[in-house]
Amino acid sequence: MKQTIYLVVTVAICSSLAQLSAPWLELNRTLDGRLEQGIPFSRPCFQRVSGAVAGQFDSSECDFIRANYFNHDTRASTLGAYINVQWETCQATSANCLIDPSTGLSSSNSTCSQGSVMLFGIAVKSALDVITAFEFSTKYSIPLVIKNTGHDYKGRSSGPDSLALWMHQLQSISMESNFIPNGCPVNTPVVPAVTYEAGVTFDSLIDFADNHNITILTGGDTTVGAAGGYIQGGGHSVLSNTLGLAVDRALQFEVVTPNGNHIFANECQNQDMFFALRGGGGGTFGVVLSVTTKALPQHSISVMQLGINSSISATQKLVAFMAENALDMANAGWGGYIVPNAGFVMANPITIAKQSDPIPKKIEEFATQVLSGNFTFAIEPSYKSFFTKFVQSVPVGVPFTTTSRLIPVDHFTAEATRDRLVDMIITASQNVTLPVLFAHTPFHFGDQGGTSVTPAWRNSLWHIAFGDTWDVNSVTTTRQTYSKLNTLMDGFRKFVPNSGAYVNEADVYETDFQDTFWGENYDHLLQIKNKYDPNHLLDCWQCVGWKGALDSKYRCYNTLGLRQFIKYEFNQTPIQFCYDSWISGLRSCYEVLLYPLVIYGRQLGTSVPPLGVPLDALSPISPNEI
Repeated sequence: MKQTIYLVVTVAICSSLAQLSAPWLELNRTLDGRLEQGIPFSRPCFQRVSGAVAGQFDSSECDFIRANYFNHDTRASTLGAYINVQWETCQATSANCLIDPSTGLSSSNSTCSQGSVMLFGIAVKSALDVITAFEFSTKYSIPLVIKNTGHDYKGRSSGPDSLALWMHQLQSISMESNFIPNGCPVNTPVVPAVTYEAGVTFDSLIDFADNHNITILTGGDTTVGAAGGYIQGGGHSVLSNTLGLAVDRALQFEVVTPNGNHIFANECQNQDMFFALRGGGGGTFGVVLSVTTKALPQHSISVMQLGINSSISATQKLVAFMAENALDMANAGWGGYIVPNAGFVMANPITIAKQSDPIPKKIEEFATQVLSGNFTFAIEPSYKSFFTKFVQSVPVGVPFTTTSRLIPVDHFTAEATRDRLVDMIITASQNVTLPVLFAHTPFHFGDQGGTSVTPAWRNSLWHIAFGDTWDVNSVTTTRQTYSKLNTLMDGFRKFVPNSGAYVNEADVYETDFQDTFWGENYDHLLQIKNKYDPNHLLDCWQCVGWKGALDSKYRCYNTLGLRQFIKYEFNQTPIQFCYDSWISGLRSCYEVLLYPLVIYGRQLGTSVPPLGVPLDALSPISPNEI
């Protein structure tokens, strides 16, 4: 019966979209015919669709999709594709257009739905394209999203009924040996710098830097867009302990603001925007067209790698050992990532270590004598060489989400506190698909000022993250997975109550997101948001100035988010709030909580049959179920 209700909702939504054909045609003419339809990635594998889904069945294209379903580059270069497939779906209803790539058949039923894939997209070529989109959104109240390669654990680059600004085609990279930011005095000290446009990915930057004998740090997946949410949210790297976050090296942003201005933000002009873009989060303050970053000298990198046989005993010993030695390693310049049930990679770009040096020797002895693991020590001549051999990508083509927390240094120095931390990590690791301990916070680098990331980054040793996957075809399983991760992290929230989390890898349903992601910087960021985007044309999930889960733009997020938002903002149970809102004529909760809302109304003896849904066909439920 739930599926019938959702089908009715889908038909109603699509009917309303039909009335927008004239505005979309107008926008296409303004763009000289460059408006692109948002076609779900697996659409060619479906002969039937639900509602007005563009594209058509094509068996040969379906074969290509099956062969490249888990391919990073294919997904990253496709408008209607996302790296983690839950953001192609409507998680509140399970409506999707996903397939089982081994068979080419639908993963749930034989019908393709639009899900959260944008309706249309603009492949941005210039600032004028962005300004056109802002004007269109203002005139017709069409929600906007900014999409690059589709890497986003929080779903900020997708949204039902939206228009996407697709940044992927801006691919220019250039180097300037004596860079001075726009608007700065001529006597400003010059620095070598690289300017890259919004669509440039990590692999292109790594190649460019290697060809120019410089270093530009990146995250782990080569297909991430370097100028988007990565750097605007902070941007950590395996070498961040000594060389800082991506925002620490940012010199200038070229950005189009929602009020239609094309500006440069740096230390000499638009300093407030410069501050906001150095950690305030992507998709919030403006549309970044290019970034200029410091070009670091080429570094030789000392590397230690350990592989272990997975067992609870080995995991326990590994995490305990790494926690006990975390501060010494960070102070010596080492940073990296630890997978508790698999091993670690640790790297040091500031010291050309020897295998016989105290720290490598101590770790090798532990790795081989205590864990009987496979230990490797190497000196790599460049960041590219190191990255190619030792850095691994994240899951792609599957539903995957994370929850995370920054662990302050003082939780490593006292034995009792450290032991408790280790126990919590071991317990959590046994309940998720992928636990990762990022031991490369900018602790050694320190705080050189000017960024808007949470200050917790600077006094923490580890950024711990726990990721999981699930059956995205089940609303219940989806909600249970998010709820499990949220509950799992509650223990760490209480353990480090004054810490924070990395916005790009945080819990999708983080409760106190303002303080968690930005701490004392949030109020200033909100002022900047209201200055440059007073009408909130750019609004995204748990971003600065977020309008909240009641906005229809977020109706495809799992209802866990709406429930949390209502409890936090209104101190009511979700069903009470939504039912009262319905009776008073406010239908914000309608599409997300349609089914329980109808049931609750019937149990109160009130007829609330939206869209003609027959109440006698519905089964009773308890308000506790939502």
